[in-house]
Amino acid sequence: MKSIHVNLLFIFTVLFAHTAHSQSDSFSMEDKPVWEIGVGAGYLNSNDYPGSNDPNKAQFALPYFIYRSDLFRVGDGGVGAVALEEPRLKLDVSLGGALNAESESGSVRDGMPDLDLLFEFGPRLQFRIVEKHWSNGSRSRLDWDSKVRAVAGTDFKGVRARGFVYSTGLAFRQRGIAGNKIDLILNADITFADRRYNDYLYSVPTQFTTEQRTFYKARPGYVESRAFLGLALRPIETLRIFTGVALFSYANAANESSPLFETDTSTQYAVGIAWSAFRSKKTISVFSAE
Repeated sequence: MKSIHVNLLFIFTVLFAHTAHSQSDSFSMEDKPVWEIGVGAGYLNSNDYPGSNDPNKAQFALPYFIYRSDLFRVGDGGVGAVALEEPRLKLDVSLGGALNAESESGSVRDGMPDLDLLFEFGPRLQFRIVEKHWSNGSRSRLDWDSKVRAVAGTDFKGVRARGFVYSTGLAFRQRGIAGNKIDLILNADITFADRRYNDYLYSVPTQFTTEQRTFYKARPGYVESRAFLGLALRPIETLRIFTGVALFSYANAANESSPLFETDTSTQYAVGIAWSAFRSKKTISVFSAE
């Protein structure tokens, strides 16, 4: 199974022109069902890891479950505890990760150990910079999102620490385009990692050197910059169709001299659909980053 680094993030620029047509700033919470049960399906075209040329194409179809409470969340992007949640600020503990990847014959990792299934766990801070409610009923908002996560890997025989990653960036959403049926998403962020994480992806120990793959010891630092443009369509309240394209830059990455580093740029895209078949009538007010 190849690694799926779901890097659908982020493009940076948002300016709020035509403010004469907008209402005053209003930082609002959103009412959402306490629980939802549904089915999702999608397709992802990506690469094994930042700087890799090895293609990664994945399809999935599976049921999903979302649960929301004041202190604990399942779904909505992960599983985690909520430490602070206000109309303008949210601090929580969340999970992330990437699937394992085989070192395939003919690739730059040929003969090296496979990459483990990775889990990420740590605090996330989201801050709403500005929010505008427009006279036509649509809404614009710009958030700052920052995460620090510990990374662990498993080959299903044991668990090993794989270091830490840090990412920070901006997320813009224009909701309610075309009669509240379409949302526009623009995101941008930058990612850094410590030595252990980069060592796992980019180092070449002596026992795995070849004529084409020389010894290399990874360094901590910059990993990638990401820009994302996406559209989400809601033909009915319980159905969401989404698509997006992400542009990645790895130029001047801390480990671009690694023999396992192959490219300065990549383009990835995804399409998907989610149907909420059952949902609770009871709602909860949440800071929504969707």
